[in-house]
Amino acid sequence: MEKYKKIMVGLDGSEQSRLALERAIELAKLAGANLLLVTVQNDAKFMAMSAGTTATYRMDPMIVEDSRKQIREFMEKCVDQVKQEGIPVDAKIYYGDSKTELAEKLPESEDIDLIVIGATGLNRIERVLIGSNTNYIVQNAKCDVIIVKDPADSE
Repeated sequence: MEKYKKIMVGLDGSEQSRLALERAIELAKLAGANLLLVTVQNDAKFMAMSAGTTATYRMDPMIVEDSRKQIREFMEKCVDQVKQEGIPVDAKIYYGDSKTELAEKLPESEDIDLIVIGATGLNRIERVLIGSNTNYIVQNAKCDVIIVKDPADSE
């Protein structure tokens, strides 16, 4: 466990990511590692078609801002949880493509040794339409990846 100095946890507000955070806390205690809590929001999912003679897409700023507020509040709770365990923690919110941010860009720029993520945070339809972040991360990350599954999913 000495190998891991900085562990990144991908969070999306799902039960799977909550379980990933709990596992990362356990691992950080064992390894004496720091945690980096990360969530990536893709604002493009908030695009709505506006009515008119030609179909155009626009982002509703109220929906985007509400989502960003919820993410900030969620991350604050997660940081507090980690701090209560006495683990050094940093949290960052990124905007863009979660797959490439979590698998490639952040591990390199943040000097990450280990990524801990939930098995899935998406519903079945989202996985079919946009693919699994987890699968992409496992296939493309250059550091170790631990996938945390919900025991209830195996029943």
